[in-house]
This record gives sequence, structure tokens and C-alpha cells, in this order.
Amino acid sequence: MDNSIQNGTVASEVATSTDQAEITTNFANLENLSSLLEASANLEDLEPVIQLTSEYVELAKPGETFKGIFIGFQSMNVTDKTTGEQTERTAARFLINKVVKINAGVSLVRELKNAGLPAGTPVQVTYVKKEGNLKIYALELLGKK
Repeated sequence: MDNSIQNGTVASEVATSTDQAEITTNFANLENLSSLLEASANLEDLEPVIQLTSEYVELAKPGETFKGIFIGFQSMNVTDKTTGEQTERTAARFLINKVVKINAGVSLVRELKNAGLPAGTPVQVTYVKKEGNLKIYALELLGKK
């Protein structure tokens, strides 16, 4: 199979037999191409179950809180409001009401990393106070009452 990159997209020449086709991307190895082709013929029978596009969850006032399922970290670009300079920051990812939400609060990300929580952990995040430009968060595990 020949692959070429055009405008950031991988273009592939399809092999003559789907069993011989090997498609690899940086996020998945599609070993089950035959079943994917079959499933693609039935897409009209499927409904969206989760929004994968991230939304930012902002806690503006001390005492504000949210509950979510921690699902990991991602990188994001942040533009400094005064200088216009872009920097890359790590953001925490949460699943809240079937929507992926992110927050790049430095102390929140640090607390999550220090806690070593696995993806799938239910947590509550509370904005406690602001120290200079740094927001301080409380991170709590959630469990049944």
C-alpha cells in the first residue's frame, strides 16, 4: 500500500483485497478493516452518544464546583492576553454529562498528576481561592453515599 501526505492528510492507495490492506495512523492500527467496512454500511442506524470536541470548563468564583469523570490530559495552546504570545499547556480532561470538558488550571493539573488518578475516576473539583494569578482548587474523590 502506498501512503502519501497531502495537506496534512494521509492518502492511501487501497489494496486489491481488504484482508491484505494495512492502514496505520498515529492513533490506531486498523487490523479489523473488514468489520469496519461492514459497520460503515450501517451508519444510518447509529446515533451520536458522546460529543468528543472539548469545551472549556471555567470556575469563576471561589466556591464554584463541578463533578466529572477524570479521563486524562491533553495539550492545548494558550494565548497570553497582554503579549499575544502562544504557549502550550497541559489541560485536564473530564467527562461531564456526556461532554468532554477541559481545564488547564496549573494547580488543578498538578493535583491530578500528584494524585496519580487513573482515567475513569469520578471527582469533584472546587475553586477555593486565588493567590496572585494562580487559582487554587480542591480535588475530591467521589463515591456512593
